[in-house]
Amino acid sequence: MKKVNSLFFLLLMLIGFNLKAQEPTLNEKITTVDDKVNGLLERLATDEADLGKLTKIKVSGYMQAQYQNFESKLVQPNSYFSLRRVRVKFTYEALDGVKFVLTPDFSPGNFALKDAYVVLNDHWSKSFTLWAGKFNRPNYEVEYSSSQREMPERSKVIGTLYPGERAIGAKLEYNPLNVPIHMQLALLNGAENLTINSNAGTNLNNNENKDYDNYKDVMARITYNVSLGSFGGLDFGAHGYFGKLKSNALTTYSSDYTTVKAAKIGDAIDRNWFGGEFQLFADVLGGLSLKGEYIAGKNASIGFAPTTAIPLGVANFQNKFAGYYLYLIKNLGKKNQFAFRYDYYDPNTDITGKDVSINGYAATATTAKKTSGKSDLATTTLGFALHHYFDDNLRITLAYEIVQNEKVGTIGKVVDNYTNPDGTTGSLDYSSNVNQNVFTLRIQAKF
Repeated sequence: MKKVNSLFFLLLMLIGFNLKAQEPTLNEKITTVDDKVNGLLERLATDEADLGKLTKIKVSGYMQAQYQNFESKLVQPNSYFSLRRVRVKFTYEALDGVKFVLTPDFSPGNFALKDAYVVLNDHWSKSFTLWAGKFNRPNYEVEYSSSQREMPERSKVIGTLYPGERAIGAKLEYNPLNVPIHMQLALLNGAENLTINSNAGTNLNNNENKDYDNYKDVMARITYNVSLGSFGGLDFGAHGYFGKLKSNALTTYSSDYTTVKAAKIGDAIDRNWFGGEFQLFADVLGGLSLKGEYIAGKNASIGFAPTTAIPLGVANFQNKFAGYYLYLIKNLGKKNQFAFRYDYYDPNTDITGKDVSINGYAATATTAKKTSGKSDLATTTLGFALHHYFDDNLRITLAYEIVQNEKVGTIGKVVDNYTNPDGTTGSLDYSSNVNQNVFTLRIQAKF
């Protein structure tokens, strides 16, 4: 019996010794833990690098849902809901002083790339900035974001001169550190969103990513800020546009309807204008501002040469124009704001309304006649808007615009024909004021 117990005890000792011998040493344990920690640190470093890249990306945007009612009989349907703008802005700061911006617009049926540009800041004087890509043209109301603007749309003169607001090119900005001056100089394709028809009615300028011709346009803008102390501040400045378009016609008409110039295919047709601006911000009566701009110069549209199928071509047309707008904006407490805009645009300052439908060019052997018409009439728009801000991200707007046309001198000479929903027809006579008023209810959400 004693021998059995001794053998059993010996067996237990051998098993315990064997188990103890199989346990890892302290150094082996430390090495294992160290390997695991190093592996975890490598994973964390990779994740941190990826997270660092993500923190350099900033996403913002806004959506504008609206209801509009048009009083003009030419608009059918004359009331509807729509999404005016649905934009997402991606900003990536790759390095210190290097920024990429991409802004698509997802409006239904009207998807477009609004912005796509890179910004480079100099590290020496810290005063110069170089832009390249597609960006806003250098102009106050163009560069003033649609999410902040006090009226639903930009003024008539800005919408006419800068359709689409943006252009592809390069821009140099100068902002000295100790002087409140801002200077911009841009070299642009310039023909973006202009319609240049062939004799078949096809738009020759339909490739937004490619210039229509070899001519480049130059824009320059300079603004200066003056502090008015506790009263507020005043910004004022000027901008100029110096552009050309390639002629496709053999003749160029002027807007005085008397001057005719011979042209060749490929000739440069000038488009030049200048503008002055101001923005007054006053810390009175809860906040008030006055803003305005005046622009005048010479614009142009391009015709086409005659062909065998169409023996009479259309002349190029250069028109002298003038336009301006004036804003009055008043805060009503912390949540509400009232805005008024007087908006005037005259596409042809060489003739008055009484000359429209009377002055014109007779047909020649190669060029069709051109008679002054509705496109020469001046337009005045009185805009009223009331905004309510639920918070920094949500705004509701009620706006009403009263549109008044310049009246022609001859009854029935300038008319627009229309068809009612029931099929009946009628006409609008521009010898009197034609109702073109618009009501807009808009909800804007930002993020």
